[in-house]
Amino acid sequence: MEKRYKVIFSSLVKEKDYFKNRMSRLGVSETLSEEILKKAPVTMKRNLSLKDARAYAEALFQAGGKATIHVDEYRKDGGTNDTSPGILTLNNFIMCPQCGHKQLKAETCIKCGLPLGAMMAS
Repeated sequence: MEKRYKVIFSSLVKEKDYFKNRMSRLGVSETLSEEILKKAPVTMKRNLSLKDARAYAEALFQAGGKATIHVDEYRKDGGTNDTSPGILTLNNFIMCPQCGHKQLKAETCIKCGLPLGAMMAS
């Protein structure tokens, strides 16, 4: 079976407005561009040939974004052989205001024990 690839957008290399303008030229709405920026890193496209993945990543680069290409264990039945836990966004983490420890969101800080429940609601 031929290897397949996915393209992951990770961050900006140019200004946000430049990126949104260039993405709109590629047919991406401003709302979707905002969502991509908010949730980065984001899998933009999967099940690509290496040639197509390179072209897709280059288009993202030309739009002012940083993209990487990864092997995609995509299957035709819609499943995946990829057992990795996935990439978490910054929204999954919290920083303790008392000790500065960064961790996955939890009710209490695992380093100093400060209750973080109220912070997670915001």
